[in-house]
Amino acid sequence: MLTHAIDLVVAAILFLAGLVMTVIGVIDSYLSAIMTYAGLPPLFQTIILIAVALWLIVLAVRLLGGVFSGLIIVLLLLMVLHRLFPHLEILPPNTHTTPEPAGAVHI
Repeated sequence: MLTHAIDLVVAAILFLAGLVMTVIGVIDSYLSAIMTYAGLPPLFQTIILIAVALWLIVLAVRLLGGVFSGLIIVLLLLMVLHRLFPHLEILPPNTHTTPEPAGAVHI
């Protein structure tokens, strides 16, 4: 079914989003530890961390924007195909469906 292909594309989108959030979280923790060690006040740390998080989000969109948009386009196409042809099946690799010759005898 097409639902498997749709699930695969959604999983790829979620994986990339999770990867971006993980990188942002690691950088946030690292910067927070450095600023605490340096003795910066918490309000100043918050302002810096918000600015860095926004910058990282913009950077992620610029770097991965094409990948995200491509995956979203594929997802939308698969959803349209699934809506138009609900019983359409995608065969797994190496699955051959050869028609039986006329008059074939099954043993």
